[in-house]
Amino acid sequence: MYISGGSALEYSFLVCAMLLSASLSIMSSLFGKRNPSVKNSSLLYSVFVTGAAAFTWGVICVCNAEFSLDILGYSVLYALFYTLAMLGMFKAYQTGPTSLTAFIKQLSLIFVAIWGFVFWSNPITANITIGLVLIVAALYFCFGIKAKGATENSVSMKWFLYAAMLLVGNAGCSIVQKYQNMAHQGKNSNIFMLFAVFISFLVCIALYAGRDRCKLSHIKKGSAIFPIVGGISSGLLNLFILLLISSPMSEGIIFPGIAVGGLIITILFSTLVYREKPTVFQWIGLGVGAVALVFLNL
Repeated sequence: MYISGGSALEYSFLVCAMLLSASLSIMSSLFGKRNPSVKNSSLLYSVFVTGAAAFTWGVICVCNAEFSLDILGYSVLYALFYTLAMLGMFKAYQTGPTSLTAFIKQLSLIFVAIWGFVFWSNPITANITIGLVLIVAALYFCFGIKAKGATENSVSMKWFLYAAMLLVGNAGCSIVQKYQNMAHQGKNSNIFMLFAVFISFLVCIALYAGRDRCKLSHIKKGSAIFPIVGGISSGLLNLFILLLISSPMSEGIIFPGIAVGGLIITILFSTLVYREKPTVFQWIGLGVGAVALVFLNL
């Protein structure tokens, strides 16, 4: 069966990628909200999430192994950005609104687009220009306008710092992945990801060992499952992205679909489960931001 823009199988991959993108965000949020005041819980979370992601990529590589020492440098760079993104994502979800953090998570596209203009000679198209303008408008609605008397969905400077870590980490991962793909003509991507997340796992263990340790007994019972599911979601999400970009489906459908679909699912979760109540202006900003993500990916 063929649907306009791709086959039914490809669209099933796209739906899976949307769900996995949302799952990664939701699992981080659940762990953070359940353990808001546990010291160094972010390091314990990062060890579990990167370990689960490394295990997932290990299983994938057993089924489709490729090896080249040339990718190690790219893997190290990716690992550093991946670790930064995981730590920033966890702390941002722990200290701020889930809906706004989910939106900020997708804004790494801006940095990747700007990097492409400067270093990859990517053209500045009308769609990109519209997307960037809409992003500015969305940020203004989300953070620049304060609704009278609204405090529930406000954010702190600490949250902005963690959100910046998430942004830079996500953007760095995308940029390094693009360079690796260009250098190896799309080959060795699986082993590149395995080395990257495994190195990130080792970095997280080193960070965890060097601080006052948060033990499993310090977190609420059952919380350990969240980073494990999050790590598996991260690994499978990247796998589905690789499958989609190697398929005939247009990237103009793939990336907007994953970004906006994952964002909508996460916002619905935060509204229904956490009972978060974004202001009217923040709802407008989230809607404008979703449209902007589509234009940035066309």
